[in-house]
Amino acid sequence: MASYREMHAVGSDPVRVRNLALSLLALAKTAENVFTEWELTFLQDIAKQSAETIALSPKERKEFKFSKERAEALLALRDFRLTTLQAETLFEIRDATELHREICGISVKNLITRCYEARLDLSEADEEFIERLWQRGVTELRRNDLSRLKRCSKQLGELEDYM
Repeated sequence: MASYREMHAVGSDPVRVRNLALSLLALAKTAENVFTEWELTFLQDIAKQSAETIALSPKERKEFKFSKERAEALLALRDFRLTTLQAETLFEIRDATELHREICGISVKNLITRCYEARLDLSEADEEFIERLWQRGVTELRRNDLSRLKRCSKQLGELEDYM
């Protein structure tokens, strides 16, 4: 998880926010089922808001300040800054996309192999999940799949409960 200092620094800089949101959106184009529909909408909105703020010149900001259209006036008066909740959400989405190679010092590939050998003791959905990972030769997993593999490993006795 990101520190408050990092969230504040990135959240108050529209260029960094836009770059982070666009890089996450680019990941969504290359990988399947990385984000939910809500997360995609959130990233697109954040990228759009920061791009609009970046595009304003000081002269435009001054002109928009007295605009009759409420949205333009609010954009001109507002210094770009994400709320704490928005920054936390953005960094949670970023952290969820990171790939992990090991769980508690045990490689993901090794753990998948162990689970594959004992997969018949799992539920049908978990069995299919493990088989799919094993057939693909996966060596890295994102946080959600890593959590599922960890749960299956504990159920099969490959990992201790405290791990």
